[in-house]
Amino acid sequence: MTKVEFLSEPSSVSMADEWFELATKDHFWMKWRQAVLLRQLTSAGLKPTNALEIGCGHGVAREMLEHDLDIRVDGCDLNLKALEMANPGKGQLFVYDIFDRNPAMLGAYDLVLLMDVIEHIDSDLAFLQAALSHLKPGGIVAINVPAHMSLYGKYDEVAGHKRRYSAANIESLFRAAKVKTIRIVEWGFLLLPLLFVRKLMLRRVSKEDAIRTGFEPSGPFVASVCENLRRLETSLPFSLPLGSSLLALGQLGVEGVAR
Repeated sequence: MTKVEFLSEPSSVSMADEWFELATKDHFWMKWRQAVLLRQLTSAGLKPTNALEIGCGHGVAREMLEHDLDIRVDGCDLNLKALEMANPGKGQLFVYDIFDRNPAMLGAYDLVLLMDVIEHIDSDLAFLQAALSHLKPGGIVAINVPAHMSLYGKYDEVAGHKRRYSAANIESLFRAAKVKTIRIVEWGFLLLPLLFVRKLMLRRVSKEDAIRTGFEPSGPFVASVCENLRRLETSLPFSLPLGSSLLALGQLGVEGVAR
């Protein structure tokens, strides 16, 4: 069992536990999101020395980032069951409610990651503001979210998504939080036809089966197609104008935020 430090009390979260069993570091979507994040950090010339992944769940994104950037990445979540699934790494794992604003955690990180987290939160602005308090002045926040409300369906409902986002939504969120937008890119353009098919198909699938059916490729052939789509799109030297997901980088002002 992975060692977890308790800074807050564990509690239930708006996230389907089954997703953690499926979202391994070998899953095509996890690799795709990681490739987009690394490309955008590199393109922006950002070289963090440490990071905090808020809502890290079972720690797969944290593990991948530690490997690829060779930095310490701490992770926090309120879901103890998910945290106990995580592999040990360079950083620590915490049961931690960011609204508790633990003094030892505030202003401690170069990079804060919110990887498919804020779409689960009722008040995404308040959550973002609490997350920003853990950044050093001038620190970077990286956010990934599902894109386009037109794609919202049963999968989103069962996964605990309150909404999907547009670039304008994220720009507005950053302005309200006094974050300077560095870049906002959509990714997963080649997945869009599959997501429309998924939305229609899941209408006939029970809620109990929606996560597995909607996230796990149905057999080796579909898995191979998805992997080849990932390789094709991530090999392009430019970002495509639309996608199934959206990744944004923002910078906290040098004056920081209120603690």
